[in-house]
Amino acid sequence: MTDPAGVALGPLPRTHALVADDVARHLERLIVTGDLPAGAALPPERTLAQTLGVSRNALREALTRLAGIGLIERRQGSGNRVSRTIPLAATLAGRMQDVEAEFRNSAEFRAVIEPQLVRLAATRVDDAQLAALRALVDEAGASIAAGAAEGSAGLDVAFHTAIAQATANPLLAALGDLTASWTVEARVFSHLDDDGRRLSHEGHARILAALVARDPDAAEYAMRIHLAEVREIIERARGTAAAAGDD
Repeated sequence: MTDPAGVALGPLPRTHALVADDVARHLERLIVTGDLPAGAALPPERTLAQTLGVSRNALREALTRLAGIGLIERRQGSGNRVSRTIPLAATLAGRMQDVEAEFRNSAEFRAVIEPQLVRLAATRVDDAQLAALRALVDEAGASIAAGAAEGSAGLDVAFHTAIAQATANPLLAALGDLTASWTVEARVFSHLDDDGRRLSHEGHARILAALVARDPDAAEYAMRIHLAEVREIIERARGTAAAAGDD
C-alpha cells in the first residue's frame, strides 16, 4: 500500500528486535531519506497498522517515539504528519548513547556485505543499470554543486540498493534493501555536512567507474575504500554532534 503522497509504506522489514522498534526504524528511514517528505500526512493508524502487519499498539508506540525525537507531529483530530522541519543533527545527537552499538554494528555489517555485492554486480550489471547508477551519481553531484543538502541520504540509499539489484539475485537484492533499512541512522550522519556529502559522491563515482569497466577487483576495492571513508565521516560527525549536545 502507498500513503496519500504515493510512497510505498510496506512491507515492514523485520529483525529480531521488538515490533515497535522495527516500525520506528522503518518509518524513520522513510522520513530521513525523503521518501516521506516533510509535512506529508500518514494514513489513519488502523490502515497503517494493517499495511505494516502490526498491532495498533505497536504502531502507536513507534509513532510516540518518533514524535518524541521530532520526526512526527501528532495532533488530536487531524492525524499524524511528518514534521515540517526534520531536526536530523539534533535528533541523532540526542540518541547517540542509545545507538552506540548500532553504529558499530552497521559499519561491520556493511564492510562484510557490500564489497561482495558490488563484486558480483561488476560481473552482471547491464547497460540500463549502469545508466541508472550514473544518473544517481550525476544528480548527487548537481545537488552538491548547488549547495543543496535535501535528498542526499536518499540518493545514497538508492545508489547502494541499485548495486544490490545489479547482482541479478533477488535474495541479494532483498538483502541490499534490508542493509539500507538497518543502517539508515549511520548513513544520515555521513550526510550532515558538505564534506561528508562530497566524499560520499566521490566514492560513488569511483565505484561506478569500476562497474563500467566490469572489473570486480576494482569494484570491491573502491567499495572498501568508500566504506572506510564513510566510517571516518560518521565518527567525525558524531564527535561534533556530541560536543554540540554537551554545550
